[in-house]
Amino acid sequence: MPEITFDNLVIVAAVAFAVPLALGLAPKLRLPAIVLEIVVGIVIGPSGLGWVEVDAAVQLMALIGLAFLLFIAGLEVDYDRLRGRLLGVTGIAWLVSFGLALVAGYLLDLGGLVSSPLLIAIAIAATGVGVVIPILKDADQLSTMFGRVVVAGCSIAEIATLKVAPRVIVR
Repeated sequence: MPEITFDNLVIVAAVAFAVPLALGLAPKLRLPAIVLEIVVGIVIGPSGLGWVEVDAAVQLMALIGLAFLLFIAGLEVDYDRLRGRLLGVTGIAWLVSFGLALVAGYLLDLGGLVSSPLLIAIAIAATGVGVVIPILKDADQLSTMFGRVVVAGCSIAEIATLKVAPRVIVR
């Protein structure tokens, strides 16, 4: 059994603490914390400087964090507002974006760059509602009409791609 160390997890926790603190100390820098956290994570991770490796402790905390993020995002979505004209407009907008993503996927397939254009289209059309909601909340846009349209579109994209993706991946 491999030895479990918490070195990488301590670095990740330090970054998770330092990024919002740094943004709080620089109020003129109007950047959502999640964006800077992702960028710093890429920089210090295995694809960047390699200061942090993905070991068992980091994997476990990433899984718990993802579950928590999706849970919190689900609490923020008011499903009673997702009906009527708002649902129709955002549904049509997602269908158009999925159609454009299909075109892009098949163009990449024609160029020999991908082997599954439908899976590429799903990846392009999917939206991380768990990433979008904290950004809207930070900007105090969640209760505005703009925020409701964005959340409705993200919710449709999330649900629709989750319904389609398993059928594509199984093939």
